[in-house]
Amino acid sequence: MVTVSPPSNKQPWQQLRRHSQALWRLGVLIAGICLGSVLGGQLIPLKAPKPIEDLQPAISRLADPPGRSQTLLLLGLDSEKINAKNQAVAQVQLFLMARVHPAGGLELLQIPSELAVLLPGQQKLQPLTDLYRQGGVALIADVVAQLLANGGEPVLPDRYLLLPRGAMQEAINGIGGLPFNIETAMRYQDKKSKLKIELEAGQQWLGGAQLDQLLRFQGPDQGDSGRRQRQQQLVLPLAERLADPNVAPKLPALLLGLRSKFDTNLGHGEMLSLLAAGLKNPDLISLSRLPLSSTSGPRRLDQQRATPLLELWHQGQSPTSENSLINLEGAEGESTTKALELLQGAGLIAQLSSNSAEQQRQRQRTLILHGRNPKQALAVRKVLGVGELQRGPLSPGAEVEVLLGKDWLVKKP
Repeated sequence: MVTVSPPSNKQPWQQLRRHSQALWRLGVLIAGICLGSVLGGQLIPLKAPKPIEDLQPAISRLADPPGRSQTLLLLGLDSEKINAKNQAVAQVQLFLMARVHPAGGLELLQIPSELAVLLPGQQKLQPLTDLYRQGGVALIADVVAQLLANGGEPVLPDRYLLLPRGAMQEAINGIGGLPFNIETAMRYQDKKSKLKIELEAGQQWLGGAQLDQLLRFQGPDQGDSGRRQRQQQLVLPLAERLADPNVAPKLPALLLGLRSKFDTNLGHGEMLSLLAAGLKNPDLISLSRLPLSSTSGPRRLDQQRATPLLELWHQGQSPTSENSLINLEGAEGESTTKALELLQGAGLIAQLSSNSAEQQRQRQRTLILHGRNPKQALAVRKVLGVGELQRGPLSPGAEVEVLLGKDWLVKKP
């Protein structure tokens, strides 16, 4: 027989006491956590998250990108300033077509200044440099549109910018100059035109006057071809200098101060927008060059080699860093072919550049241009046994650009 005891009167009070103690401990714990958070925040201040715009490159914060891809015809005038008086004698020495992509990326197309064209109603070929005297920027834009049409309908560039030497020098001084490695010493003097070029070899910091000398120097070895190669080598140092966090905030005021010294149909906001988008990532800059015929006399466009290049240009694709091609450029056919065979034999994807036939004079030293990652460039140098590595803009689809020099002629097996 099971006996059931009556319930004790003390149990409810004991249960209530236990519940009260648990609530008390929980309250103390919560209070401790809150107090610790307050004191912790005072002793070790918490960093507020940075606004998203502060995480963007400084150059990208200048302005919003353009709503669509924009083309810009950039022209370098060989006179100090622009005026009606000097148009009769001035020449344009730099022809560069640019396409800026809104999401980032900059395509550059070099147009040789000595390229000869035949104007309607004329019997004699004349170089592009002479067109400014006859019809100014409007005539140049028309002719460039015809050159790039590739058999299709000519399309004028969206915008243009004509930059004289004086304004260029002021702009370079305004950003504090830029670094550049001069391969060989440059010396030239023309007392009649009061031109004196005196630049030492080696890594230097160039001001406006020194950069002007570098751009004007042709030299007895490579002429216009060497000058275009130096322009190519200048692109990346200039782009990185403009995008420098200490320089980019100064650009709006600098451009306003120079506005009366160059000619353009760009508004101030448009200039900042193109800079912000085009220089957002310097590794997404590609550069190609219209090929010239290798015949003597006036240099015409080599249409056969230009066709695939222009087809790629008209596709308007933004440059990418996911490339694997090695472009090889040299002046001497046999040695260039030998270098190509060595690279291909080592398992590298290499091809001759469309500009190899144009280069009539050999550069002194072999230059190997590459993007941010130099791994492939190091592999190329290991195969060839020569070459100075340098970051620089590459042709579309290329990971490495090799410019063969005389040191390869001596070194080749």
